[in-house]
Amino acid sequence: MSKHHLTVQTRLLYIGRGFEGFREDEPHMTFLGYDGCGWSSIWVDYLGIARFITLDDVEIAE
Repeated sequence: MSKHHLTVQTRLLYIGRGFEGFREDEPHMTFLGYDGCGWSSIWVDYLGIARFITLDDVEIAE
């Protein structure tokens, strides 16, 4: 996925490995922004909590 595909509030589907607090029945999250140091990590809102994840762990939800 290119950095040009994501804008604030883009709905994403998490496809990575589970993390603490992750619920398999709710894999959707919302894009908040990129990390200031590069384009490979992003900030997302997941169930009301801001989380820092890698771009490779998400795809755009349809």
